[in-house]
Amino acid sequence: MAWNRPVNNSVHAPVRALVLAGGGARGSYQVGVWRALTELGWRPGIITGTSVGSLNGAMFALDLYETARDMWLTIRSQDVMELPEQNADLSELHAFLRDVVRQGGMDVSPLEEIVERVLDEDALRASPIRLGLVTVEQRGLKARELALDDIPHGKVKDYLLASAACFPALRAHIIDGVSYLDGGYRDNMPTALAQKMGADELVCVDLEGVGITRPNRTGLPTTLIRSYWELGDILHFDPDTARRNMELGYYDTRRAMGCLRGCAYAVSCDARSCQDAAAFAWQFGQQQKSVREKYPVTLTADLALRLANLKDAELAPLEAAAEDVGVDPTQFYTTETLGKAFLEKCEKDRIESFAPLFEGSGRAADAARAALLPNTFLQALVYRVLTGPVLPEVIEK
Repeated sequence: MAWNRPVNNSVHAPVRALVLAGGGARGSYQVGVWRALTELGWRPGIITGTSVGSLNGAMFALDLYETARDMWLTIRSQDVMELPEQNADLSELHAFLRDVVRQGGMDVSPLEEIVERVLDEDALRASPIRLGLVTVEQRGLKARELALDDIPHGKVKDYLLASAACFPALRAHIIDGVSYLDGGYRDNMPTALAQKMGADELVCVDLEGVGITRPNRTGLPTTLIRSYWELGDILHFDPDTARRNMELGYYDTRRAMGCLRGCAYAVSCDARSCQDAAAFAWQFGQQQKSVREKYPVTLTADLALRLANLKDAELAPLEAAAEDVGVDPTQFYTTETLGKAFLEKCEKDRIESFAPLFEGSGRAADAARAALLPNTFLQALVYRVLTGPVLPEVIEK
């Protein structure tokens, strides 16, 4: 096996590994991750991947960012697999699906043509970034963890396709008479392989795809990058979705590396924005206390925030409200501009119907409606903080 690096008794820099999970069409997210890592000067010595993660990893190892980006921004489902005509009627679709099951999965000849066109095996073997992948033998579901040097010459593209053979949706890939399936059947996030190949620290990119994601038991320092937002169906390849996912991956990576704050949104962590976030959080707390003094039953903002499960406590109410009204998560914000984006999207008439609760003229029915509409009431609290008077400190009884 070609896993272990040569013995070197001198002090060496930590070997970084990028671990790319499988997830089909969600793989566009990893292209945004790579862009951010490159901008930040973070370069791995090792990349391990499963399924689409191995295909992306091969392009990253070849420094083909622009090729990967352009491919994901143009590729559609019919470019990856043989599909029925878009205007096929229901009987034709049923016949197609019966044929898929009978033939053992959809034909992925289009994907094979893409891999053949963009991946140069000799250049991949010469890359300073070492590549590893996971696939599974169909018979017995035996996992195969392979560093590039373990793969016979002329077979790298085959094993990359084998790693991405998402059976039964896609056909098993046959190499030298052996049928192979998607590596996600055994290890969708190959952290152990990265450690075996000599990694000292990991950056793992999770697409929350189907398959088995094993616990990371390496004990190595690990940064996990995962989207707060849904990334789309794993078999639906669409340029607009890909563009969105790339931006999410880019900002999530910068956040994971300490360059941004927030959870659902990419928010600046410069001094001014952080001061604004702290001021917003304090005023939000004062608004809640003021309402609770008058209407103790109105505790619903806390419930809405618990359900949103946002980790940045100061920004959580603003992020939750922004999400509810559909603020675009693929943009960069400051605390101030995120607040303005919320104000532009929210339904002001609906929110202002809660004004009596803040002004002390509300009735029991208003408080009951707030209790029934926790997310809308949270929006009303945020709106009040952003547009209303600054409250003095309120001591909650």
